[in-house]
Amino acid sequence: MMRRGVEMRYDSQQDRWVVVLGNREYGLHCGEYFQLLVGKTNIACRLELDSEWYVIMQDVRLNLKIQETYRVII
Repeated sequence: MMRRGVEMRYDSQQDRWVVVLGNREYGLHCGEYFQLLVGKTNIACRLELDSEWYVIMQDVRLNLKIQETYRVII
């Protein structure tokens, strides 16, 4: 069974990334694991914060752009 992704976006009021599930938003914290959807591929990653938010995936750091939304599987 294929799992659907949910939207992950940056909430500037909370200064953190949130996932949108139905009518609710859930804040994410450093160290949380999820799968980032890149095209048709799910890549396991971990959310982190330095001077900017980023994810670590397969030993590679990817900076997240706060103006973008991403599809993730939680």
